[in-house]
Parts: sequence; structure tokens; C-alpha cells
Amino acid sequence: EANVLAVMDQLLEALAVAHAQGVWHRDIKPANLIVTRQGQVKLTDFGIARLEDANLTQVSSMIGTPAYMAPEQFTGVGIDHRADLFACGVLLYRMLTGRRAFTGATEQVMYKILHEHPPAPSVVTNGARPVAFDAIVARAIAKSPADRYPDAQALRAALQAIARGPAM
Repeated sequence: EANVLAVMDQLLEALAVAHAQGVWHRDIKPANLIVTRQGQVKLTDFGIARLEDANLTQVSSMIGTPAYMAPEQFTGVGIDHRADLFACGVLLYRMLTGRRAFTGATEQVMYKILHEHPPAPSVVTNGARPVAFDAIVARAIAKSPADRYPDAQALRAALQAIARGPAM
């Protein structure tokens, strides 16, 4: 759990910096994270990143890794930094449970992301993960961007509260 929290803390710190500059990564997934021998997390592959003020991508284009994409990336509506937070929630789910939140062929994954909620991490792990993670993951992967954390710092703070212990 300490490793999960350390990875997420560093990832969310990096995203907070990128988002503050108006850059959205749009492809947060395990393959785009490098963890050094010293435990430092490096976020890589900004190849499909989007600048907030740039109209470089058609609204209807679908860019990213389907199992980590936010619902709005599938529906063709405009996206913002909260698409990265959704992907962070999916990544957190995978690190906590050892399995993907949304599985299947691309069409199945898309349907699940748009219409279904995965079982809570504490349920998948038979109580091996604290219930406190359930609400954090659920909010991070909320279907509507408005229901997610407002920014990377807010998600980071929620995870830091778990790291501090049973004060929740």
C-alpha cells in the first residue's frame, strides 16, 4: 500500500504541474510510468498530450488507451484535465486490486466505462484494501467530469489522508 500511495502521490504531483501549464496528458497508463531504482516516478509519453488553449485535435477523434480513457473521450464531447484524473483512478484501481477496472474488447470496455461501475477495491480484494480507497476510486472514475475530483491536488490530498492513517 505504501508503494501504491508513493506512486500515485508522485504521479499526481507531476499532473498538477502539467495541468497548471494547461497540458493534459490524455494517456495515463502503467506503460507511461517509469519507476527508478530510487522509487522516483517519471511520467512519459506526452505524445498525445493536449494544450488547453490549442485546437489541435478534432472533438470527435478518440485518442488514448481504451481501458484508461474517460467517458468523455469516447463520446466526442470536449475533455479537460479531469480525463487524466479518471485514468489515475483506473490506474489506482489496478494497483490496489491487481486487475483492470474495465475489461474486454474495445467495444466492451467502452460500454463498461460509459455505463457500468466496477466492484469496489475492498470487495475485489476481500477486505485486504481499506474501505477508504473505495470512495476515492469511485470519485476519481465518476462518469461525469463534474463528479470527479476538481484537480490532481484534490485527489492527491485524499490519498495523503489515507497515508496519514485512521484519522478518516
